[in-house]
Amino acid sequence: MLKRQNPNRNNEKVNLFKGVDKMILDCAVIGGGPAGLNAALVLGRSRRKTILFDDNKPRNAVTSESHGFITRDGIHPQEFKRVAQEELSRYPDVRIEKQRVYRINKENTFFQVETENGEVYSAKKIILATGFKEVLPDIPRVEEFYGKSLFSCPFCDGWELRDRPLAVIANDQKAFHMAKLVSNWTNDLIIFTNGNKILSLEEQELLKRYGISINEKKIATFIGENRMLKKIQLEDGTKVLREGGFISVEWKQAASFDSTLKYTLNEHGGIETDSWQRTNTEGVFACGDTRISGPSQLIIGTAEGSMAAISVITALTEEKFNQDKQPLKRRIYMHHPHGKNSKEKVSYLESPERRKEFSPEQLLNMIPLKETDSILDFGAGTGYFSIPVAKRTTGKVYALDIDAAMLAIIKEKSLKEQLSNIVPVQGSMEELPSPEGTIDMIIASLILHEIQPLGPLLQQMRNVLKKEGHLICLELEPKGSSDKGPRITLEGMEREMKEAGFQVTEKYFPSESLYMLVAQRRD
Repeated sequence: MLKRQNPNRNNEKVNLFKGVDKMILDCAVIGGGPAGLNAALVLGRSRRKTILFDDNKPRNAVTSESHGFITRDGIHPQEFKRVAQEELSRYPDVRIEKQRVYRINKENTFFQVETENGEVYSAKKIILATGFKEVLPDIPRVEEFYGKSLFSCPFCDGWELRDRPLAVIANDQKAFHMAKLVSNWTNDLIIFTNGNKILSLEEQELLKRYGISINEKKIATFIGENRMLKKIQLEDGTKVLREGGFISVEWKQAASFDSTLKYTLNEHGGIETDSWQRTNTEGVFACGDTRISGPSQLIIGTAEGSMAAISVITALTEEKFNQDKQPLKRRIYMHHPHGKNSKEKVSYLESPERRKEFSPEQLLNMIPLKETDSILDFGAGTGYFSIPVAKRTTGKVYALDIDAAMLAIIKEKSLKEQLSNIVPVQGSMEELPSPEGTIDMIIASLILHEIQPLGPLLQQMRNVLKKEGHLICLELEPKGSSDKGPRITLEGMEREMKEAGFQVTEKYFPSESLYMLVAQRRD
């Protein structure tokens, strides 16, 4: 079972963001570094419901200063992060969750993001800003000096090491390129290949012509104090004076979550995107170091985060306007098929558009369903909820509907799915073969607004439920004169439930017009 999230544990600074775990968010940003933070900022300023996941394991934890960002040159990475999070707190549509993402899956048009605590969030878009991990060469004491006097990016830290005797430590083809770059900051430079012959004769001659020495002996260790390098000791005992340097590191994706996202990786292991930060998986964007496509700089990461957010906002806006071109098709699940024959009803209830906009699997993830619960699916139709819920419980699932043709379809589906726990029941609540006080949960999807008066039915539902059993109600908010058929507001439904002996414990908003109430029987 997935752990339920306490809806009141939000940071009070963003109290307008209540219910974030109960709605389909516009975007989930995975990663709380510069790229992810800036993406969240742009999304928040565009009034997009956004959640930012930060496991607080930054790659630059050993770094004391960040450079190359105008107005922020020399800032400590943790101070940068503190200021960024403080700025995000101004925007009520952004929330930061300080926990690790465990799994990301795509269900229909939405993404399910599960955290290590078992909490599940739904989002329309995903921005991956998880960064990369640096794999340092296997040399004793290298980690001690890394981030203080040994670095990987000369553009980030070259100025602080200017005019010193420096080293470039690389055992691959990047040595030649890095040595040329580092020569911008010093005239006293040695390449250490750590026992590997990686430079061609032509490359060696060119480097020597510019005063760059080459040492192909294996490194034994680094020598220095307080993380400041003084010498490099070779395996033959030779000690070479060096007061800093740059290391060619291996890069690996930092993300450790399970995922069904099939994005493409580039030759360096980074997530491949186009210029708009879009991956080849629709709805998934990537930015910052997770792309592993160039210099790892603060300003580049934040710029890519901004671009990813702009791409997300553009995509969401286009989708909205494209859907509104066909409003009846987009809202096909919103209107009860009055007067339709059975064939038309089935076509309506089983339409791909309905399932795309209104996923039962997604909504079932949000409710307190236990593996042994007995369920009543009130107004079951073709088994839209009966079938998926029967796969999640060993208890009986009573599929109640007045239409025999609908129940015949449920029987056919249950045989095909080899589900033996579904009990089709034709008629009303009086025909239910289960005694009072024996049902754990009732699901009533887009049906209660049809019942007038509603109070007596809710009383019947309360009586059939076990003590503290749950009633799950899904309805559509009235949208004015354009709505066809009866509707009931969330406030009206909550009032009816309270009068019938229920207490609403959870309020979900899967879409702009759809609400879901989780109510519990009270004695």
